[in-house]
Amino acid sequence: MADDLLKVRDVMRILNISRRTVYYWISEGILKPVRIGSVFRFQPEDIDHLIESGRSAVSIKPKKILAVDDDILVRESIKTLLGRAGYVVTVASDGPTALTLLTKHEFDLILVDMRMPGMDGLETLKAIRKVRQKAQKEILPEIIMSAYEDERASKEATKLGVRKFITKPFELDDFLEIIRQHIN
Repeated sequence: MADDLLKVRDVMRILNISRRTVYYWISEGILKPVRIGSVFRFQPEDIDHLIESGRSAVSIKPKKILAVDDDILVRESIKTLLGRAGYVVTVASDGPTALTLLTKHEFDLILVDMRMPGMDGLETLKAIRKVRQKAQKEILPEIIMSAYEDERASKEATKLGVRKFITKPFELDDFLEIIRQHIN
């Protein structure tokens, strides 16, 4: 029986998805694995059913994230990391650019750095909320990142209703879990 089961790499190839997407789909209940010890295997008919039902890398709409950070290395790292996890990430280097992107595109989550020249993270989120309110759209889940322990900013973010305030650097798995929890 175990010889008939598909391995993770088989599912990746058949569905044209990344390893992280396989595990994300498992966590979301899209893929139902058979556990053999600590190894995941999949029934071929379950994968066939996904394909027949139209679920593939193209047909499952990935969540879209807007990441705003003035540091190009942070922006590109976040874009790469979240992209590998199956998200579509658009980056902006500042608040005004983020506002422009929000008028042209829809997002499922906003990830913003606290300290940026010009508009800081909180000012950016307040401006985003005004734009969305004017367009009669609901507030998106928001996460603020900061390289500094800033109790005042953290309290202000909480008061504003920001979902999470995280300090950089962060553990990658913890970061991905925070994104997963707040994007849904």
